[in-house]
Amino acid sequence: MADGIGAPSVAVARRHAAWRWSGAVLLPSGLLLLAAALLQSLAGGSGWNVALSCFGTGMGLASFGANHDTAMAHTLRARGTAGLPASLLRELDEELARSRGEDPALRPSPKIALVLPFVAVVVQGWVASRIFLG
Repeated sequence: MADGIGAPSVAVARRHAAWRWSGAVLLPSGLLLLAAALLQSLAGGSGWNVALSCFGTGMGLASFGANHDTAMAHTLRARGTAGLPASLLRELDEELARSRGEDPALRPSPKIALVLPFVAVVVQGWVASRIFLG
């Protein structure tokens, strides 16, 4: 089972740790589109482009957050399992230190975490086409 304990959790943790960096690209691209949409709206462009740019930017941030939480939750489940990268264990220890022994509130959402980057790319692509292609 993909979200059970053991090797599948290691694979899921690694996959989402890699996917979270898509948000690191989608957030700045969304911010650039937002700036372009704001400039265009000041020149009489559509306010919908600004709203959709905000949505695309937020989806980029959500892509990072959902994949990070999923990676950390699966790292916690797979702690002590062979094949788990030391870097993920260090990140998990930092997360647990921040939570000061409380429930770290890591809720894995693997399906949503994989869909969010694609939604962000589609929204940002559509906004870019509206802004730059007319």
